[in-house]
Amino acid sequence: MTDATVSSSAAPQVLAWDGPTRLFKWALVATVVSAWVSNKYGAGNVAWHVWNGYAVLVLVVFRLLWGLVGGSTARFAGFLRAPLATIRYGLDLLRGREAHYLGHNPLGGWMVMVLLGLAGVMGLSGLFNADTDRMIIEGPLSAKLSDAAVSLAHRIHHQAFDLLLIAIVLHLAAVAFHSVVKKERLAPAMVTGRKPARAYADMAAATPGSIGLAIGCLVAAGLIVWGGIWIAR
Repeated sequence: MTDATVSSSAAPQVLAWDGPTRLFKWALVATVVSAWVSNKYGAGNVAWHVWNGYAVLVLVVFRLLWGLVGGSTARFAGFLRAPLATIRYGLDLLRGREAHYLGHNPLGGWMVMVLLGLAGVMGLSGLFNADTDRMIIEGPLSAKLSDAAVSLAHRIHHQAFDLLLIAIVLHLAAVAFHSVVKKERLAPAMVTGRKPARAYADMAAATPGSIGLAIGCLVAAGLIVWGGIWIAR
C-alpha cells in the first residue's frame, strides 16, 4: 500500500489528538493573534491586551498539567524523546527514512515545548511590563520592580513575542513540509483529531483524556495564575 493510498480520506481513521488537546491548540493560536492585534491596534483598550496575557498564562499552565494527565498523545512522556533519538530522527528525515508518528514526532515534540516556553515567558514578563512613564500600560506586578527591572521585563516581553512569531513560522513550515512533501494529512488532523490508520512508531491509536480531568486542569490553571498574581501583589 502506498503512502498516497494510506493518506487518502477513504482510508480508515484513528484518533490522534483528543478534544481538549485540539481546543487548547486553537485557543492558544486565537489568543496569540488577539494579543498581537491588541498590541498593534488596541492602544485605546489596554485591558484587551492585558486579558490576553492572562489567557496565555492560563492556557500554558493548563497544557503543562494536561501534559501529565491528558490523552496518550498529549502527555509529555508520550512524545518527548532523548536528544540523541531526536537527532537520529532528524537525520532519518533528511534521508527520507524517518519513522511515522501518530502524535508529535521527536522534532515536533520539542517544538511544542519551545512554543509553550516562549508563550509562558511572554505572559510572565507581561505581568511586570510597563511603558516608560507607567501611565498607559502597567502590568499587575510592575509596581514591585524598579524602573530598570521593568525596562528589562519590557524588553523580554517583546523579544519573547518576536521569538514566538519565528517559532510559529517554523512550525507552520514544518506542517507544510509534512503535508506537501511527505503527503501526511497533518492540517486536517489538527482540526478533526484523526489520522489515517497505519503502522506508527509510537502507538496505533490515541487514548483520549478524561473531559473531567481537562476541566479540572483548566480550573487548576486559573487558580494557579490568579492565585499566584494575588499572592505576589
